[in-house]
Amino acid sequence: MAAAGWLRRAASAAALPRLSSGFSLMPTPPPAALPEAQSLVLPGLGAAIAPAMELMAVPKKKISKYKRGLRNGPKALKPVPVIVRCRCCGRVKLPHFYCCSGERGNAGDSSS
Repeated sequence: MAAAGWLRRAASAAALPRLSSGFSLMPTPPPAALPEAQSLVLPGLGAAIAPAMELMAVPKKKISKYKRGLRNGPKALKPVPVIVRCRCCGRVKLPHFYCCSGERGNAGDSSS
């Protein structure tokens, strides 16, 4: 069907005006298509590449380190709290936290 359309355009182009150099304004025929079995060989690669090469996605703009950090911040590993026992009373506590002020024996009693 495409060939029939090209023939129609070529027939109607016979009435087109000619340029001063003698060339007509007739459209050029479409280039011949390569057979699908043919492959391209690049000298640097040494391997045959299929005509339909797969294209990869390419970002439109560079993402700054700040924006990338905002996006990836929640993905970071969180520190696990270390749980230790108090030397005086033996209760479980976080390190560097106040527990019983170092009183041995009567940690629960508040006698004055």
